[in-house]
Amino acid sequence: MKKYIILPLIIFIISCSSEESKHLRVVQLEGTPYNRGLIHGQTLKEEIKIIIEKFINTTEDMTKMKFEDNKENFLNKTKYMDSISKWNPDLIQEIKGIADGSGIDFDTIFLFQIGEELHSNFKLTNSFKCTAIGVNKTDKTPCYVAQNMDPPYFLHGFPTLLHIKHKRSDLEFFIFTSPGLIALNGLNSKGIGLVANSLPDFYYNLEGLPVAFVIRSVLERESFEEAVKFILNIKHAKAQNYIIGGPNKAVCFECFDDRKANFKPSDNSEITYHTNHYLKLNHISNSKYCSRLTIMCEEIENRNYNIGLDDIKEILCLKKWNAGRPISHAFTYGSTIMELSEFPVLYITPDQPDKERYLRYDFSRSK
Repeated sequence: MKKYIILPLIIFIISCSSEESKHLRVVQLEGTPYNRGLIHGQTLKEEIKIIIEKFINTTEDMTKMKFEDNKENFLNKTKYMDSISKWNPDLIQEIKGIADGSGIDFDTIFLFQIGEELHSNFKLTNSFKCTAIGVNKTDKTPCYVAQNMDPPYFLHGFPTLLHIKHKRSDLEFFIFTSPGLIALNGLNSKGIGLVANSLPDFYYNLEGLPVAFVIRSVLERESFEEAVKFILNIKHAKAQNYIIGGPNKAVCFECFDDRKANFKPSDNSEITYHTNHYLKLNHISNSKYCSRLTIMCEEIENRNYNIGLDDIKEILCLKKWNAGRPISHAFTYGSTIMELSEFPVLYITPDQPDKERYLRYDFSRSK
């Protein structure tokens, strides 16, 4: 019955050159899942402690409950571990490694991974303001998936890029994240990219797969078709919008539990986009006005639907007024543009995109 609540290897940090931002930590991890997590935890130990302290304080302030009580109650009533064990048990070992490396207990580190689901349980105000774009491949441009990542403030402060090499295949990943967290978004070396926007409701499935684990699991797929199939086959723990891109196209899905809805601006659209309001799966809640979404539509239309890398950068950097409301990047932790070509490229700013230039990373450069 469905239950709903309403609501030592050689690992190193790549030093930034003089042309790169000093704010972005780039950490290369390889080996077993546990060892990858262990080095993650050891390398970013002090940053993880700061982030976890902010997470604990934020949760206590918002719930008016002791964190230990929150942790025990929430973990006891959910079955997320069973879902993770079914779909991607390696990530449990990776989290154990992060816990051991950072010196923080496993349950706290695990709860940190499912912070979205925890906060939905307590019906906390949704502060996510992510903006995402997907652009199909054309004769002139590759496929792109891009996002301004606007997570809660407790995740801010130490923008981190993980370069992960898979133990059992030639897959590699670039994962944009916060210290101690397994993923915010990312792409793999096969040209599969994924971004995720939180949807503003307080529903979650006690037995679904949490958002961070969906992201990492999708990126373990080696083809666009496999990535889309995974998104459509699983039950989702938290209402979320995903834009998945591959070598030829990008698609957008609003997901909750076993309900999925494909959003396209029009039947023949080669571009998709999303912010944080339902556009398709609106039998849960109605769409709401979003100035970011409106401005994106206008900017895409003004460019006659011809969107390349520079256009995406300009759109994500926009700060303008719409119907008396300003576009703000106050919540923006970083901005990512994934070029899903034969040799995938990540463009990333470790701050608000109008303040930092985009840095370029590809897998050959980081080996």
